[in-house]
Amino acid sequence: MEKLLDIAKIPEPFEEGSVQIWLDSNRADFVLKAHFDENIPGGSKGNDFIDETVNFISEIAPLTKYKKIIDLGCGPGLYSQSLAARGYEVVGVDFNEKSIEYAVHEAQKKGLIIDYRIEDMTNIEIEQEFDLALLIYEIYSVFNPENRRKILSNIHRGLKSGGLVLLDVLSENSYEKFEQNFMWGLTRKDNPFSDKKHLSLFASIKYPDHVTLSKNVLVFGDGELVNYHYWNQHFTIESLEKEVNDAGFTLEKIYADVNGGEYQAEGESFAAVLKKK
Repeated sequence: MEKLLDIAKIPEPFEEGSVQIWLDSNRADFVLKAHFDENIPGGSKGNDFIDETVNFISEIAPLTKYKKIIDLGCGPGLYSQSLAARGYEVVGVDFNEKSIEYAVHEAQKKGLIIDYRIEDMTNIEIEQEFDLALLIYEIYSVFNPENRRKILSNIHRGLKSGGLVLLDVLSENSYEKFEQNFMWGLTRKDNPFSDKKHLSLFASIKYPDHVTLSKNVLVFGDGELVNYHYWNQHFTIESLEKEVNDAGFTLEKIYADVNGGEYQAEGESFAAVLKKK
């Protein structure tokens, strides 16, 4: 009971849970499934949106000038595959082993040459290899400030002079609309986290400085406790620009999303194209 009371407390900003869901072997099937369901937080967009994104990438980074791409947080390789099919040289990076295994299998099945790597983007070693880096589907928003600095530093080091970055983040509007909530309940038969009977405790918590948390605690009958923290940093254009400027990038242009839509001030996310100074 003491452990449950401790794990259920409201954490400090960006404090880690007992395990990251992306690295939990017991939830590997759920994580892979999430990549194919845009209704699950952290999942991928639909095929039409992905096609539009790849079209937009080919406009801002034409193959004749931007040959080599690194897709950070590539998951099962949905974007990497489409880019490779257009002739780009693609390196896909993710720290989820099952997603990479799926991506490798799909690339082989389709006859695509893609260099997939199981690595943590906060520690990746790359040196002036790439023309374009992708950090899409609001991945940047989930990291704490220290790790965001590390990621931008790694990307800056890995890009050639004048290289580009395409990323998207949650906006201050999504922070304003974020609703705090506390819920608990026994599992349903179709619960995605586990087919074992358990008590689920959920909290959505709003913090100062545009930070939010979705917290899941799973309590199993055998005493097992699992605690997931899903953090998000919400940005204004000004706050994002300061971070990228400090890391050696210029903010070239803001868009509504990574398929190049016109920026909407009321949007709950926005995309940015950065350029290495």
